[in-house]
Amino acid sequence: MLRNSTFWILSLLLFSHCAQEKPDIRVVCETVPPGCYKIKWETFPPMEGTVKIYESSTPDSFNISSPIAETEISTGFKDILFVQSTKRSYFQLVFNKKYSVITAERTIPMEGLIDFRDLGGYYNTAGKQTRWGKLYRSTSLANATLQDAKVLNNLGIRTIIDFRTDKERYDAPSKYSTLQVINFPLRGNPYNLFFDKILSKEMKAGDVRVYLQDLFAFLLENNSEYFIKMFDILLDANNYPILLHCSMGSDRSAVASALILAALDIDLDQIISDYMLTNEHEQFDSLVPINNIFLEDQEIQETFTALFRAHKGTITYSFDRIMKEYGSVDHYFTTELKLSARKREKLKEIMLY
Repeated sequence: MLRNSTFWILSLLLFSHCAQEKPDIRVVCETVPPGCYKIKWETFPPMEGTVKIYESSTPDSFNISSPIAETEISTGFKDILFVQSTKRSYFQLVFNKKYSVITAERTIPMEGLIDFRDLGGYYNTAGKQTRWGKLYRSTSLANATLQDAKVLNNLGIRTIIDFRTDKERYDAPSKYSTLQVINFPLRGNPYNLFFDKILSKEMKAGDVRVYLQDLFAFLLENNSEYFIKMFDILLDANNYPILLHCSMGSDRSAVASALILAALDIDLDQIISDYMLTNEHEQFDSLVPINNIFLEDQEIQETFTALFRAHKGTITYSFDRIMKEYGSVDHYFTTELKLSARKREKLKEIMLY
């Protein structure tokens, strides 16, 4: 009898503990023209009740006394009209007055900057979320317009890390600056090195995919001193918000972004998803030498397309190389990048909530 009573008491305690655990809540924010955000969410397990939505121009402060919308959790989405006319909007969703999640539009509309986006909103293995409005990635600032500069000013960018070479910076000077601009010229062949080979058909789409895999692995294996300095900058909370950029935004800043997300314990699937977002923002007119050969020859078009597209195998190949050489990504961080467990915890304190 005592054994049965003990079993039921333990079962009730276990059930009570599980019932109190925070549900897994995933939220995304998308722009739905004209002039509207669509905020979507899923909860695991499914929840009943209401969700209140609050808006702010900063991701760190919300007026929770004045929700801009309220709806049933079961609806799974809510359309919100643009609230801020000149500044970016962040949204805090509060489920049943108990669970809070912050979201924002990942890709920020720009006139001259292709693929400018926020690295917030990714979840790590402990269920923590990368902070919105802390870390951005972009293509070269050489194409920034006056309107882009206004957006960047509103984002409050304090530090810019430019991964371009000295020649790239000389040939295409940045049109936006801030108090702290740091140049880390990562070693690795620039894309335009192969333009002639592509135009002559010496290099084809399959060759490009192999080249990109090798390039990413080369960047990871031959730029440790720059990545060490990059993480030192990231470990100082006074340097944020930080913008990472190279020329195309799809190679060096992509590698740096993948490293940072991995250091925060973001899983590989989300790292790949972030990298693949590049494919939604291609603008070949500004990337390749447009001429009659390119326009008329389908094979050359396909090769250039492969060159400037993100390929899942590029990231997986690079991380597989790290695993084979160092045994684990954690070991790579501690030995090659001098990023100790203590430093990673500090980074998480800054970059996660």
